[in-house]
Amino acid sequence: MNERYIVGKHAVMEALTANAAVEKIFLAYGADDAHIHRIRSWADKARIPCSAMDKRKFSDLERSLGIERNDSQGVIALRALKAPLTLSSLLTGAVEELASERSDRSLRSPLIVVLDGITDPHNLGAIARSAEGAGAYGLVVPENYTAPITPVVVKASAGAIEHLNIARVKRVSEALKEIKEAGWTVLGTGAPGTTSFDAPLEKGPIAVVIGAEGEGLHERVRSMCDRILEIPMQGKISSLNASVAAGIVLFEIVRQQTASEKKDLSLGEGREAV
Repeated sequence: MNERYIVGKHAVMEALTANAAVEKIFLAYGADDAHIHRIRSWADKARIPCSAMDKRKFSDLERSLGIERNDSQGVIALRALKAPLTLSSLLTGAVEELASERSDRSLRSPLIVVLDGITDPHNLGAIARSAEGAGAYGLVVPENYTAPITPVVVKASAGAIEHLNIARVKRVSEALKEIKEAGWTVLGTGAPGTTSFDAPLEKGPIAVVIGAEGEGLHERVRSMCDRILEIPMQGKISSLNASVAAGIVLFEIVRQQTASEKKDLSLGEGREAV
């Protein structure tokens, strides 16, 4: 499936609001509701052409992209290929963006997510959605042994991946070495772990590594992590879906950093009152 295409009303709308480089939007003839009107309005403001296609041609486009019938919701957008960042640029950008006065992120420290062997596009999309929702700056994605960013991924992420910066690397283990040398703490996920997922966090920038469902983190990648966070299981199954585990860990980071910020503010107010 071609990663130049974005599929579905919500994913296309997210791409437009994220100022993604959308070149053209294809609409199935007769598609007309509030979401379509909003897409047309945004496209018009951005001077992006919208083309109404008869149902046969639109179905041909869906088939050529490997899209299941009706999954597109009558909307497919063509975008320019987004040039991936270098890992160095991603790390620098994450630090600078959070320090900027224009930053709207509530995190106290930069956060990125590293993918290790995530080959299922729905998992990749769901992880991207959690990462963006938790305020992560971007993803580190290996060139091989990972799902390509296709319309399925964009749709599964509800368009969230359009808001994330992406760096592609040859080997995850080598990327983690560079990340650690840059002063980041690397937290892996999996079982057995070296600490609970809700153990107190280190200060400073954090990279969370998510391994493939079933296989988990590769041994070399696991050895590069400062800690392996384990989510305790209470039932009969031994592990969680990779995207579910990612969501739990990422939002625990948000919880801890938010609690820490509130504590600092409370202490500050107390000192002023003395």
